[in-house]
Amino acid sequence: MGLAIGLELYGKKHFVPEKPRFDSPNSLDRYMRDKLWAGLNKQDGARTWSDRLIYGFSMSSLLWGPMLAEDKELALLINARVFAANSIMTSLVKIGAARERPYHYFGTRSSEGSKDFTSFFSGHSSVAFSQAVANSMILSRSYPQYESAIWSGLLGVAGLTAYLRVAGDMHYFTDILAGAITGSLIAWTVTRSELKRFGVDDNQNSITLQSRGNGSNFVISLKIPLG
Repeated sequence: MGLAIGLELYGKKHFVPEKPRFDSPNSLDRYMRDKLWAGLNKQDGARTWSDRLIYGFSMSSLLWGPMLAEDKELALLINARVFAANSIMTSLVKIGAARERPYHYFGTRSSEGSKDFTSFFSGHSSVAFSQAVANSMILSRSYPQYESAIWSGLLGVAGLTAYLRVAGDMHYFTDILAGAITGSLIAWTVTRSELKRFGVDDNQNSITLQSRGNGSNFVISLKIPLG
């Protein structure tokens, strides 16, 4: 988590080059920008709402996700590790790619310093989808009867957040697409790994009980099939 915060607060400001490594958008990004950009009069509103969603919903899910889960401590651990892993990956790629943002390339907004060259990939999208996938996996185990609603709701908010980044001229379509895929894969991998490591069985039709010996690594596991 410390590395993630350090890269976010320090790395981007000091390691992003003064000139972009990638500037001219490809044909797909030009086409999608024409379709999704909100325009000069509405782009600031779209950007504001994307920030409200990422901080008010996705980032806050680091707290409310575990609070709603049955195993709150495990859910908190998973959320923290997913967030840290995704943040580190996102920052490293942003620094390495140094892609020029659309608002800077097309001149629709004033320069914001080093932020101008951190377009690829979208951090809002990667965070939104990583937290959505992680909490969907966790909360679906706690409330299996609402699994479809949980996945639809959380991924829906993540998708809206990503769309608003293009509407606000902060990112290209390939930026949000790469962010969404990367965040989802990281969340899926980390969450599955942590559930397995702590003996939480993936099969909903069974219960796994574990007993650990004091002062040793000896583990006894008992799996009870339910059907």
